[in-house]
Amino acid sequence: MLSPLRSLGERPSAAHLLAALRRVYLLGLAALLIPGLLIGLPYALLGSAAWSGGVLTALGVTALLCAGLALGLATRTARQVTPGTPEGRALSIQAAIQAASAPGVPLLMACTALTQPLALLTLLLLAAVVGVAGWLTLPQWSQRASG
Repeated sequence: MLSPLRSLGERPSAAHLLAALRRVYLLGLAALLIPGLLIGLPYALLGSAAWSGGVLTALGVTALLCAGLALGLATRTARQVTPGTPEGRALSIQAAIQAASAPGVPLLMACTALTQPLALLTLLLLAAVVGVAGWLTLPQWSQRASG
């Protein structure tokens, strides 16, 4: 899974760097989702009371704010990249890992809402939208970092 990172070499092409960023992005997302499911599934099996509309709204707004903050921080990291340098590639990889936390936030929240269909659907939809947004920024970051 990490082979694209090991085989980048001194001056990787934008395509090779993009493949590495995509792998790191997916690994970062999996690193958040797996523990979330391990915690959320037993929680759902034990059952919980129905959540009120106010709780659902607060959960959605919190997930949106946290996801936006994570994407903003990842973009800020990616802007610090010096094109064509090893440090720039390292920063772009760091930005990809940070970007993976953006859809991870609503996914983790969704894991606690497995028995709440409306909350689960809303949080999964938000995670998908934010995940696609993060995924679509990776080509720009690889172009910038590869110089």
